[in-house]
Amino acid sequence: MTSVSGTVGPLPAGQPRIALVAEVAARLAVLRHGARAVIACSGGPDSTVLAHLCAEARQDLDLTLVMVRHGLRDDRRDVAIVQQHAEWLGLAVEIAAVEVAADGHGLEAAARDARYAALRRVAAERRAAAILVGHTADDLAETVLLRLARGTGIDGLAAMDVVAGDLIRPLLHIRRADVQRFVLLEGLPTAGDPMNDDPAVRRVVVRHELLGVLERVADDPVGALARLADLARADAAVLDDIVARHRGQIRRVGPVRILPDGLLDDVPPAIARRLVRAAIADLVDTAPDAETVARVLALPAGSAISLPGPLEVTAAAGWRAIAPRSLPPSPMATLSIPGVAPWPAAAVTVQAITAETDPWRARPPAEANGQVALALPEAWTPPPADDDVARRPPGARAERMVLALPADAGPLRVRHRKSGDRVVTGGGTRTLQDVFVDAGVPRPVREIWPVVTTTDGRIVWVPGIVADEAMLRAGRAHPAVQLRLSPSASAPAIAPSAD
Repeated sequence: MTSVSGTVGPLPAGQPRIALVAEVAARLAVLRHGARAVIACSGGPDSTVLAHLCAEARQDLDLTLVMVRHGLRDDRRDVAIVQQHAEWLGLAVEIAAVEVAADGHGLEAAARDARYAALRRVAAERRAAAILVGHTADDLAETVLLRLARGTGIDGLAAMDVVAGDLIRPLLHIRRADVQRFVLLEGLPTAGDPMNDDPAVRRVVVRHELLGVLERVADDPVGALARLADLARADAAVLDDIVARHRGQIRRVGPVRILPDGLLDDVPPAIARRLVRAAIADLVDTAPDAETVARVLALPAGSAISLPGPLEVTAAAGWRAIAPRSLPPSPMATLSIPGVAPWPAAAVTVQAITAETDPWRARPPAEANGQVALALPEAWTPPPADDDVARRPPGARAERMVLALPADAGPLRVRHRKSGDRVVTGGGTRTLQDVFVDAGVPRPVREIWPVVTTTDGRIVWVPGIVADEAMLRAGRAHPAVQLRLSPSASAPAIAPSAD
């Protein structure tokens, strides 16, 4: 992100008032005229200046000051200061109380989580387009140092951006010294938070000790670190663009994400790591750390490991499958002909269509991928498979993603696989387990993939994998029904019931 001057990094220290207003106006340009926004205002110098500069830079905006009370100290004076600023600026104000419960990440992190949850609640109630927060260039530099200390990668170096989802940081390229001078020259009352001087807080150590040491070897460590963050963010965006070109090769089968080993071997390590992170991030809220990603990439074929989440990764047949350790089951479903049977476990719906219910027959030939659908019941040509590779499980063949059946094929049932399942193939009767293994279907996919049977339990079709040989021949000779899949919403990851 560049500043108003067009340079990378923050504005130089010592900016006049007019420059501060212009910088904030430029950062708020992403909001449409008259938009609603909430300003996180604790009464401290940064959030106080944020409120005054935003109100002046964008007088068209519908702004609300929101103060979050964490209940960790007596903050009645802070509340009075925020209310005073709201009155001076002619803005609405809301005081939101939260309960902070320390978790494994510490009290500071718990307070931050509670604060942002409250801000988002108020923003939703007021239908605000954004939440404005008062992070400065100094905050950005401190965050970079904190992340460096724990061995971050390029994404960690990128730290904070001016616009990140529903958050806007209009002061991110303004120095804290300029914020403090604005408070002094405007004569604005502000509140103080004792935590900002608590040596037990890591950020305080960075602010009052580490940056001071860096000033002995660099003229402007805050500017240098903020520029590093901007440059890292730009580089990370390029890597993300490269990853986006490969994401289509990540297979998605319900709650399972499957990466081909060939892809991970062919791309540079930086891209491989990002692909693994993207696959895991699809399933859990917290991005995996570098150690977790490295474990997935180093997993040898035939092995499995557990990850936080809780997730499990298996490697076999040239694939790495990432899935919840407890996979979502679906109850056995009846498939009428014609009809549909939702199968949430794999995020698909099994369909049985006939000539009368075939939507392709009503389409002009030009819309049927070149297939001429004859309007003759005795000469029905079932539609081709939709070859959505990203949703086809590894080992599945495109031509097996649909199955033509004779008129007397139904009704049918859809269920999970069972121990001892056997299917009649062109090479004889085989266990379904062996069919899955030979096809290279990852283990977690086997647990959730639909198995279509007759009412007496005979396996008719496992989409993309195998079909009953007699049914296959009869359907080719006299197609009257077609079985096919369509994508649907996935089910929550819950423990499967006993088979």
